[in-house]
Amino acid sequence: MTTLESILAEFPVPPEIPATESSGRVPALRPAPKVVLFDVYGTLVAPRLGDLEQQMKGERERRSFVLTARRFGFSDQAGSGWAATFYEQVERELARCAETGIQRGEVLVESIWRSLLLEAGADCRQLPPRVPALYREMLANPVALFSGVKEALLSLKACGKTPGLASNAQFYTLPVLERLLGAPPSSFFHEDWTFLSYRLGFAKPDPHFFRLVRARALGAGYEAGEVLVVGNDPVNDVRAAALHGLQAILFHPAAPECGGSLPEASSSSFVGGFRELVQALCGPRSP
Repeated sequence: MTTLESILAEFPVPPEIPATESSGRVPALRPAPKVVLFDVYGTLVAPRLGDLEQQMKGERERRSFVLTARRFGFSDQAGSGWAATFYEQVERELARCAETGIQRGEVLVESIWRSLLLEAGADCRQLPPRVPALYREMLANPVALFSGVKEALLSLKACGKTPGLASNAQFYTLPVLERLLGAPPSSFFHEDWTFLSYRLGFAKPDPHFFRLVRARALGAGYEAGEVLVVGNDPVNDVRAAALHGLQAILFHPAAPECGGSLPEASSSSFVGGFRELVQALCGPRSP
């Protein structure tokens, strides 16, 4: 049976993307953060398309569905049908979430893939839905790690900070990160501080997302402001986190051609590498 590991092995690990030279200084952080939560797409990794929400806003990558169909023994016609049906199902699920009061819902891509495979006559016991879902993602949205990420995360842990994740993500985000980092994500991110939208059922900037982070902080005996959110989106990351009393930095480690747009000019903006970020959090002696 094809596994997630074997699918990942079909794709080469891309070289790291160099970070942009620093422009400006990391804004002053008061109180000193104890927990640092990173967004993934556009912050730790340079994506081709971004998270699922960004993919829906752009070209629907029909060819990646066709190639996925071929890879697993289905017709091109089936793949073309998947391309349309996939996003239709995403939109329907988000609409259902909105009807229940969730401003920004999230879907489980493997659930959608299960329905696609069943309609095509597949046996999901022989072909688990996560397998073609991962293959399609690797085709359509390959990601590369920004340079300095691994060293920064280890340095933050060494100086007493707790790194975590706060990202709009799917099940494949952690396996892909593991492959890029060369070690399990638990080696870099604390599980108690790992907030991924597919696990929660809602995505940033839904107010539930960072409300949950705030509750976790208070339950752990921290002030909300002792949690720092680092992300590349002024709405999803900075504004949404600040509404709940968390600190946030709009952080772009690369120029637009490497996976993002430059941030709005503000006191919370910083364009530069992870070395500068670590120095601001841990002091100039940090590697």
